[in-house]
Amino acid sequence: MQALFFLVLMAGAASAASDVRVNFVLNTTDANGVAITQNRVYYVYRPDNLSKDTPVPVVLSMDAVATNLHRKADQAGFVVVSCTFSGNSSNNTGWVNDDPDVVGYEDYDYISEVINRVKASDNTSEVFLTGLSKGGHMTLAYACIRPVMITATSSVDEFMQLATNIPTAAVPVIFFHGTGDNSVPYTMVRDTMDAWRSMNQLMDATPVTTFENSPRLPGRVSQATWRGGMGGTQVAMVTIVGGTHTYATPGIETGYDFSDGLWAFFSQFIGPADGAPWITSVPVDNTQMAGQPASFWVTANGSGPLQYQWQRDGVNIDGATSNWYTLPVTTAADTGAVFRAVVTNDSGSVVSAEAKLTVVAAPAGPSIMVQPVDQSVYAGQPVRFSVTATGDTAVSYQWRKNGFPISGATAATLNIPVALTADSGAAISVIATNSAGSASSVPVTLAVLPAEQPPLILQNPERSRVLVGQSGSFSVWAIGDSSMTYQWQKGTFSSNMVNIAGATDATYTTPATTLTDHLTLFRCVVSNASGSAVSADEMLFVTASVAAPTSIDSKRMADTTIGYPFSYRIVSSGGTSPVLFNASPLPDGWTLDKTTGVITAKPTDIGTVKLTMEASNSAGHVSALLTVNVRQFPPGFGGR
Repeated sequence: MQALFFLVLMAGAASAASDVRVNFVLNTTDANGVAITQNRVYYVYRPDNLSKDTPVPVVLSMDAVATNLHRKADQAGFVVVSCTFSGNSSNNTGWVNDDPDVVGYEDYDYISEVINRVKASDNTSEVFLTGLSKGGHMTLAYACIRPVMITATSSVDEFMQLATNIPTAAVPVIFFHGTGDNSVPYTMVRDTMDAWRSMNQLMDATPVTTFENSPRLPGRVSQATWRGGMGGTQVAMVTIVGGTHTYATPGIETGYDFSDGLWAFFSQFIGPADGAPWITSVPVDNTQMAGQPASFWVTANGSGPLQYQWQRDGVNIDGATSNWYTLPVTTAADTGAVFRAVVTNDSGSVVSAEAKLTVVAAPAGPSIMVQPVDQSVYAGQPVRFSVTATGDTAVSYQWRKNGFPISGATAATLNIPVALTADSGAAISVIATNSAGSASSVPVTLAVLPAEQPPLILQNPERSRVLVGQSGSFSVWAIGDSSMTYQWQKGTFSSNMVNIAGATDATYTTPATTLTDHLTLFRCVVSNASGSAVSADEMLFVTASVAAPTSIDSKRMADTTIGYPFSYRIVSSGGTSPVLFNASPLPDGWTLDKTTGVITAKPTDIGTVKLTMEASNSAGHVSALLTVNVRQFPPGFGGR
């Protein structure tokens, strides 16, 4: 009823855009896979004068009618679609978004259908998701199940079930969470964020900390952003100190506007376009307390590469060449300064709108002379933060992590004896207090990199079969956090393994063999500064005459997806080297390496490919049938 009342109010304002209700019948399946239909609804907000001639981004909100995004949509030029679980099988108690193999795909199908419908009706391009609480769970769950349908996602004050919602592909994600949220623990949100950092290959990245506008309570909002993930993905965490279980809007709590941070993040992933640059996300005003940093963001599109140059009051700032800029320490004299960015490429340049800085006086009490700074360490190592404060009377300290007091941390220095990976990205701050009042430090970020590990062997040596006088070859494939060394060893079933002099590469080739070398064992010890790993033992077969291959041991079935790289290796046993491989008939664009037996392809047609695999040498051959199923979507996609 509340949504309908809103629509009536909006319809009364003839000059303003309004949310348009769309009803449709969803064809989906229940939890048992039985086909069903549902009467579903969504709402479309398209800003006035937003042409349909050019594709525009769309933000799907999982929260009734998302009026909190209208202002930003009008400013930046994107479509807002408000989704609702009304009409699903939960009887209006929430989204159906746990493990779809158990609960079914109905709400996943609903979002997919909405995306496709809005793309057709409103000419939309990039798709972004956002939602609060259970709506945030839906955005994360959908990103796990159907990542190819969206460009980036966001969650506000929510986590996902890590046992049932598991990321399957790299997706940019931004989280918003208040440390005063009594409904969703901050630590559970961080666990979810770390799952996405791991999927996006960002566990080793050091976050960039920025200090966002919070005019009602300056200095309470910071953002940690991990950049440079797989395919250019990012993960960000906005921490709102004292924020509760609600959307952050200008009229409540800190005054931070989540829609500004949301669009500043999302707009970075709008597909590149040709021509001179144009601004897709403008800098916003920032209010901070004296002594604290202040940050500004800008995003632009156009032919790459783009160069950024920040200006203060129209004058270039040395070194300010990223799409964000942070003034490290603000003073009262900075009030009224305006910041903007000039974005340039080979086709031209554009100047962003200006954002104004307001600096308010710090509360009476101690003065923080030296702020703590970001720290980056390996897991298991100690880490230290320090602050210097002065005051007319004695100063006491209380350190905080993510806005919560750290028990016993009441000195000017915070010593953490063992840094934990789970604390990476934590916001660390301190409150200095004396009889006249208190002062808060800037929140800084603790980055905990995974501890260096011994090598991990991914591929053990394989059996080598040769004739007398030929050389056998063994290889090992390992990964490690630091430089690795190799040492090959040999022995027999009745003797110890001993080092082979000079055999210090990933591949070892024996001297010319004799029959006495038959059944010799070989293995490799791979080492780095953190330890060693030993490969499995493998045998050298030496024979006086050529033996034909006896079997093909690789799997006879394989699955792949159109448009995705496919690789398959034919594995045989029993044959004297050299063994050559064949596979036929190979479709156009499919290739085979006859010496390694590796088939590679990037399928373009849906269907079943049947190949006859063959391993042969001068003594004979062996064959088997391989069936490759080429699907339109990855296995499990859409529950089909």
